[in-house]
Amino acid sequence: MDIHQLRSWIFELYEPLENERQYIVYDEQRGNLLIDAPPFSERALRLVRGAGPASLLVATNAARAADADKYRQALGVQVAAHRDDAEGIPGGPDLVLGDEELVRPDARTIRVRGNGSGATVVLLRKAGGVLVAGDLDLESDAARALLPLDFSAVLSARRAPVWNAGKDDLLQLQKELPKPRKQFGILLQAPWDRAYRGRLDDKLTPNDPIVPREVTAPREAAMGPATLVVATAARELVERPRRPLQRGGLPPDERGGLPPHPLRDATDKPPAKSERPRNFAEDWSAAATARPPTTIANPETDIRPAPAVIAPRSIGSRYRRLSVDELAGVPYVDDIWGGIDLAPDGTEVAFSWNRSGTFEIYSAPVEGERIFQLTDAKERSVSPRWSPDARWVAFMRDAGGNERFDVWLVDRDGEQERNLTSEPGVTHRDIAWSPDGTKIAFTANAGGKGFAIHIIDVTTGAKRVLTDGARDDVQPRWSPDGALILFSSWREALRTNADLFVVPASGGEANKLGTRGEVDGESLEGRWSPDGSRISFTTDSRGRQEIAVATYQAGKLGRIERMTAGIHDEYQAVWRPDGRALDYLHNEDASVSIRRVFAVSHADHAVADLPGVHSSQQIGPDNDRTVYLFQSPTRPVDVFVTGERMTEPRPITRSLPSHVDPSTLVDPVHVRYPGANGEMVPALLFVPYVEALRGSGAPPAIIFIHGGPTAQYRREWIVGTQVFVNAGYVVLAPNVRGSTGYGKKWREANRHDWGGKDLEDVARGAAWLGDAKIADPGRVGAYGASYGGYLTLMSLALRPEQFAAGVSVVGVVSWKTMYETARGDVRDYLVREFADPEKDAELYRERSPLTHAAKIRAPLLILQGANDPRVPQSEAEQVVKALREGGKKHEYHVYEGEGHGFRVTENRIDSLRRALDWFDRHLRLD
Repeated sequence: MDIHQLRSWIFELYEPLENERQYIVYDEQRGNLLIDAPPFSERALRLVRGAGPASLLVATNAARAADADKYRQALGVQVAAHRDDAEGIPGGPDLVLGDEELVRPDARTIRVRGNGSGATVVLLRKAGGVLVAGDLDLESDAARALLPLDFSAVLSARRAPVWNAGKDDLLQLQKELPKPRKQFGILLQAPWDRAYRGRLDDKLTPNDPIVPREVTAPREAAMGPATLVVATAARELVERPRRPLQRGGLPPDERGGLPPHPLRDATDKPPAKSERPRNFAEDWSAAATARPPTTIANPETDIRPAPAVIAPRSIGSRYRRLSVDELAGVPYVDDIWGGIDLAPDGTEVAFSWNRSGTFEIYSAPVEGERIFQLTDAKERSVSPRWSPDARWVAFMRDAGGNERFDVWLVDRDGEQERNLTSEPGVTHRDIAWSPDGTKIAFTANAGGKGFAIHIIDVTTGAKRVLTDGARDDVQPRWSPDGALILFSSWREALRTNADLFVVPASGGEANKLGTRGEVDGESLEGRWSPDGSRISFTTDSRGRQEIAVATYQAGKLGRIERMTAGIHDEYQAVWRPDGRALDYLHNEDASVSIRRVFAVSHADHAVADLPGVHSSQQIGPDNDRTVYLFQSPTRPVDVFVTGERMTEPRPITRSLPSHVDPSTLVDPVHVRYPGANGEMVPALLFVPYVEALRGSGAPPAIIFIHGGPTAQYRREWIVGTQVFVNAGYVVLAPNVRGSTGYGKKWREANRHDWGGKDLEDVARGAAWLGDAKIADPGRVGAYGASYGGYLTLMSLALRPEQFAAGVSVVGVVSWKTMYETARGDVRDYLVREFADPEKDAELYRERSPLTHAAKIRAPLLILQGANDPRVPQSEAEQVVKALREGGKKHEYHVYEGEGHGFRVTENRIDSLRRALDWFDRHLRLD
């Protein structure tokens, strides 16, 4: 058994705590596991916090359970205790244990009994097995129940830890092994001190045991073998006594000092030379052994990830060329228009899925395999929301992709539907049920105004307007008592500042809540705590998106607390039903995980963190079960469920067909390349497998540009990238300046500069592929939708030497005409993020692809939705006319019944088939 592996992840808290030993199992991913805890005190609390965030406390007996609730309140941990000990915990345990339970994938609890009492022991699946016995007397009859278990180490609260041969020690204590006969004795003079005993042990030990370096134990002991030294060297460093110095200092050694030692500072002054020889027991500086140390501490270095491998690799027979129909026809659960919703009792989840070809509303029990389709309208139905009594599901539906959503109701059995709003010319969104289930709040742009807060009576259909719609209001949330509605809005003269507001549900003046002080920024995604005493929200006032919580009383916020301290964007927090914690999304290098932070202690741990993108998390009434959406580059969006007692997340839906092998799909590498001004641009790089390549030499490449521009390419299901990379194209998906997910500075880096440095980032990405020998620089295409389509057009026009072909999907052509024809919220977004069309008319003209259409040389394919409410069809018609008059090589196709993007599976397949064929014709050498 490797001792240093154990000590790299187990902390020992015993020296300062009255001869007791409690143990903390280090777990960076799930949070530390506490096994028992010392009597509650500030001193003990500091020790536990110093070991890192904890998530679970296991109380092994009734006496240890007495202070468990205090640790729960202070640290935000869950408490686990056997049912026999549950009554001793105020408020009860979070996890009630049986006689044998798996509390974590690597930790099992076992109940042993004797003489009418019982105790819980914990068996850890690490390095041969570690038995944490707590207060259990290992010589008692109850401990005999542990003899069948396999373990190598024994950690007890009342005994010194046994790091080796723990099973043998237990057998000896239980008199199952004969006691070894004493062979000899050693008589040595005093002092019988710890340092002397240690030197004696060194003389009798053939090999130096390896232990953590003591000076770094509070933090680095959990960091693994990089901090290990031999026991002799560590003991000399820590236990060397402070002997009094002679007045005037010590004379130098005639040899110039002590021999160099791996842990001794070279500047240390040597001790005074003694006039008389000293025996071994008195010689404090005597070497422990004549041989040199076998292990010394590694040099301290920064932890850096290994360079990404970006060369094509082979998967042999597992590779299969997939048709566009196979890939683009894969269904997925909607994660754009409203995600999922968990029923109030936590037993059923509602979601929107396009398994039938268009998005319809479905529901599925959290436990079980059945899935029920509730709607069948052949039109886009999204954003399901359960009523408080779980009898109805409210949702949004539009027609022909026009985004003029109405609010609909369908009963739980899917037998009755009703259109609540019936306003075909109005867009309704952000629906939220009142706590009593009689009303629904939503936002709508009725009367040609901005999106205002509306309320509709579910029974009578009567509507009321709460805000004037002078500026767009978003994300209404009812207070738990139904008296107030919380929402966000951009109402300041500086259009980029967003704040939280509350308005009485009965009508009245909206009250602004102070969340930013005097700092510019956005406060969004406000949510009431379950008791209505606090409000959580997402703020970027400190340079990144982060979760904040503030107390609320009488229309004002109290002290604002930031929940986490980090450098990555974190957002979309939801409260746990007991109000003690929030689940939020953590965005790091294009991966998005779900994490949980406790409101009081700020203890933080991962809930779901598979490589990919998690979203739309919902927590069940048991405060544990979590339902969410998950996707990755090799898995379409599906509904998942997880919990602390589950060994792994379980999918509720399975969208990827069995005939599509996930190993054939490509997982991207997160890279950074130099962009405009030399700033590093983050991107996802998809490298095709060797079997997908055609011919010799570097393969062709496609720059896959996202829309927004405030959006991000993440490790998500983007079917177009898989279509192209499976066909042998290198695909670079850059998150150019203006993208989300990399902090406020990067997100705002293209504000008022659309088509400027972000365009340069795209061009530099194409050049980087050639410079790095990843792709053929003469065969690079550009593909993008919406704002990505705009940058595709600008790239072909202003960087014609770098792009050999392009595909623009619903791309912007003229900012002037788009402003004149687009929806009100789109116009407001243009003014806020780009420019004012009256004050900056020249910028509107100079940054429009239509102005530069004559410069386009590469073949261009243009795809457009006939009902697009954001980039109307008239936009595409303008550039097509210019290309036709200029004799440019191009093709143009319009999809009837589609809007801003293609919602119908048949059209999505056709659009990608056309795009792949276009690139094959113009980028292939053959």
